[in-house]
Amino acid sequence: MLPYFSCQILRHTFCTRCAELNMSLPALKEVMGHSDISTTMNIYTKLSDAKKAEAMQNVFNNINVF
Repeated sequence: MLPYFSCQILRHTFCTRCAELNMSLPALKEVMGHSDISTTMNIYTKLSDAKKAEAMQNVFNNINVF
């Protein structure tokens, strides 16, 4: 049996997945129909722990300290 979910939850998931696939922020804002990018980024997009770790690994792999 599937857990309860609403269309709003699907909307949040869609926004998060688009952000994870590196859709440009202005395009994502328009697709979501938001007038302000902060709504898109602060309310609708949630970064997963895996994506945070991947981003940090990318920084560590590409940083040139010496």
